[in-house]
Amino acid sequence: MKKLTLISNLFKALSDENRLNIIQMVYKGDLKCALNKKGECKDRTCVKNLREHLKIGLPTVSHHVKELTRAGLIKTKKEGRWSYLQINPKYFRALTDFLKAFINTK
Repeated sequence: MKKLTLISNLFKALSDENRLNIIQMVYKGDLKCALNKKGECKDRTCVKNLREHLKIGLPTVSHHVKELTRAGLIKTKKEGRWSYLQINPKYFRALTDFLKAFINTK
């Protein structure tokens, strides 16, 4: 994939406020939950918690997570009936490298 195509896809994936919120919450670990007696939510960001925090339906959260995953910005791991999310730093580095070219260009 060409570099500019990759960067364009990253910007498209980040062009939604809910997606930006998801990225921020996953990065900060704001929605991590401890392991309960049933073995759910193992101290990672869970899609269920995103739905509750963003106050949007599960299909909408799933759509946003799918778009972020497709762009490569997050990784998902399904365990049982829950999906857990983590940042994929490789694609954020590509975005950062692209944006650095516009800093201090005088």
